[in-house]
Amino acid sequence: MSQKSSLQRVLEILNRLNKGEKLCVSQLAELYEVSDRSIQRDFKMILEVFDDFLIKEGECYRGYKKVLLDELLQGSELMMLSNIVNVFDITDTKSLISNETKRLIENSMDVYSFKFRPIEQAYNKEILKTIEHAIKFNKELEVLYHGRYSRNQSFQVQPYKLVFSVDNLYLIVKLPIKNKILKLRMSNIETVELTSKNFYKDREIEHFITSSQTLFANDASKDIVVRLHVSNVRAKYFFYKKYLSSQKIINKFENGDIEIEYHINNFNEIDNLILKWMPEVKIIEPQELKDVIRKKLIGKLDGLD
Repeated sequence: MSQKSSLQRVLEILNRLNKGEKLCVSQLAELYEVSDRSIQRDFKMILEVFDDFLIKEGECYRGYKKVLLDELLQGSELMMLSNIVNVFDITDTKSLISNETKRLIENSMDVYSFKFRPIEQAYNKEILKTIEHAIKFNKELEVLYHGRYSRNQSFQVQPYKLVFSVDNLYLIVKLPIKNKILKLRMSNIETVELTSKNFYKDREIEHFITSSQTLFANDASKDIVVRLHVSNVRAKYFFYKKYLSSQKIINKFENGDIEIEYHINNFNEIDNLILKWMPEVKIIEPQELKDVIRKKLIGKLDGLD
């Protein structure tokens, strides 16, 4: 029998998928000297996190997008999973995340530790359970929502995904009556009820949710090019980290300054990043973004009066 643990197998399988290999259940079972069922459980864990990046061909799987580090799961993916498990521990309800995946996270915590701001905890366990069910089985929901500018607004929605963003949990839905995507903050949802209606998920919306850089993206047809000049004092941080997936360093200067390019579809995707790093980060283009940032800065200064 194989001496490798399930965790070791999963990490090795992920690494091979990340390298573009096509992997089949029976072949892996023979390689690791375990049953087909054991390998199927391994793939079940992988699919819970990376389903959007894998293609199933019979009993075989292959990845079509590089999403992992060369050797191990990215810390960010484990942090995301930890957040999910944490939410369901808080609400004391059974998650769609399996016990096997929870054990994978716990074992991985021997290597990783995360220090981040706590996520909101104002989640009703029955609401969360109903939303999970609706997403899984394509059921429309009647939602009573307390929004930023409205109170107790009721509407029917088609739920697509629960998304963690900026330490909060959001429900991404389609409002069919207006053919519009909404991002509902979970802590603002008062009640939900399953309706008798089922719906077919729009592949374009699913792709938009998966490919969007931030929760503020709202129009995939727009492509706004943003160019920033970063001083040598802060340049290293932009080498260390992509603040948006479209980030590209397009020029390096002798004094250590750099020029960066982003592709966005909404200024809200990048304004906080610029405000955080000013004055070491300056906007080269577009002019409209300069006007937006200037207006926000004036508003913040007014708050000091």
